[in-house]
Amino acid sequence: MSDKETSNACCPATCCASPAETHLQNCMVCGGQLLYQSHAEEKTCNYCGALSATSVFCPDGHYVCEACHGAGYYAFLQQYALNTSSRDPMSIAEALLQSPALPSLGGEHHPLVAAALLGALKNHGEFLLPDGTRRCITDADILEGMRRMKQIPSCSCAYHGACGAGLAVGTTFSLLLGATCANDMERTLAMRATNAALAAIADCGGPACCKQSVRTAILSGVGLLKELFRIHLPLSRSRCFHQKDTSHGCKGMACRFSR
Repeated sequence: MSDKETSNACCPATCCASPAETHLQNCMVCGGQLLYQSHAEEKTCNYCGALSATSVFCPDGHYVCEACHGAGYYAFLQQYALNTSSRDPMSIAEALLQSPALPSLGGEHHPLVAAALLGALKNHGEFLLPDGTRRCITDADILEGMRRMKQIPSCSCAYHGACGAGLAVGTTFSLLLGATCANDMERTLAMRATNAALAAIADCGGPACCKQSVRTAILSGVGLLKELFRIHLPLSRSRCFHQKDTSHGCKGMACRFSR
């Protein structure tokens, strides 16, 4: 399996080759603590040389763009999501979270939620939409969900007021319903799904933990699928194994997934 995502149109095949040593916590280049600012600055990616505006970078001048940040993970995410036979979205998510290529924090967690929910729904099989239409999730739906969520940048929770994990729940419902900005019920339900997931994530408090947000979003999504579509997906429960793998510090017993 390739170590990088070759289908990213904005990231040429030669630009995101992983360096000999990559740090998955804090600064990806040196491992030092990152600086979080409220206003963005122009920075050059240490890996590909792309210039972009960012509010998160290393005090020593290091910066890794979104494309390079996730380059070592996305191929694994896609392969697993398309080939899993599980109907349990939490089980799928836990497997995806265990990849050694997944950074501690970052936008890579956003498509993970869409992949877990849509992958489980694909394996669930046919279901009925509110209007009586029969629907099945396809590989094309999973790929589209991942594509949309890779557009949501890291730290969107703080900088945009909307965590990408919660937005992934809305994207899942959007794809289920075929929502566009030109229709009514489909668009409304997609936004309400997003609202419910974001409220659940916000109730967790801070600082941000991407693993907590992923699991919270999936719980919210599974509950909404049951409530709105009568889709009953199995839901496993496991204790978080990332207590030492977080740049912002683990919340410990204050997090429901640590107990």
